[in-house]
Amino acid sequence: MTQKPLKDSSVSDLLQTIDPLGIADESVRRTVEILLNLVEELNSKIKGLES
Repeated sequence: MTQKPLKDSSVSDLLQTIDPLGIADESVRRTVEILLNLVEELNSKIKGLES
């Protein structure tokens, strides 16, 4: 399955729409929070490298 890359603003917008508090399982919720933070951090680093 191939998806076209999202624009920088699309990634940021998408990250803002995800609410981990809606995940009932605490372990899964924490994992999602960690992954979202990592995606946000990496997206920020990519933006810095591109400019």
